[in-house]
Amino acid sequence: MAEEIKRGPGRPTDKRKDTILRLRIDTDTHELLSKYAKQKGVSMSEIVREAVYGIVKQANIEE
Repeated sequence: MAEEIKRGPGRPTDKRKDTILRLRIDTDTHELLSKYAKQKGVSMSEIVREAVYGIVKQANIEE
């Protein structure tokens, strides 16, 4: 019998985040990212996603 996967509480979303991206950053960059995310009240992943969309928009690349 297959077990049902239970997800914990979290913010509901229309877009499922099922792809993992690992990246290497230096300690200073990590600290900046962490502080900024904490100040905004969101995850570091959300900050990175917003940054990517901002770069794409600035470069006028279609999604």
